[in-house]
Amino acid sequence: MKRHSLILSNLLLSLPVAAGLLCAAPSASAQTSERATIPFAFSANHEQVSAGTYEVEHLSDFTLSLRDLKTGKTQFLMVRPEGGQTIETHGSLVFNRDGTKYSLTQVKIAGSSVRSELTAQPQRQQTATKNIPSTGSTTEVAMK
Repeated sequence: MKRHSLILSNLLLSLPVAAGLLCAAPSASAQTSERATIPFAFSANHEQVSAGTYEVEHLSDFTLSLRDLKTGKTQFLMVRPEGGQTIETHGSLVFNRDGTKYSLTQVKIAGSSVRSELTAQPQRQQTATKNIPSTGSTTEVAMK
């Protein structure tokens, strides 16, 4: 009887550990990271970021990290997934350009049809004389 209770208690203690490992495995394999060299300063979620080489890591459907490879500084970005029809063959970062300012607005991950839109989008500036939104353009930087 004592042996049966010992086996049962070991089994009950082992099950949560095994279940945790099984649940963690799919999310760990879903993490992807790519590098991009960005030749201009930009903002991401209203924070100024300097030009340089960055590693972008897809942490979850709602979180990305942006790490400066020179300084090691990491910024976490809140995103919302936007499903696409086609699977991206190359990852890229999409920037909105308004005048001389660039803002990161979208991240496309290679091997996935998911595009991540940053939740904190830049506000369009108004022209002072006509109160009309200025025309912005989009710039895309490839990731490796």
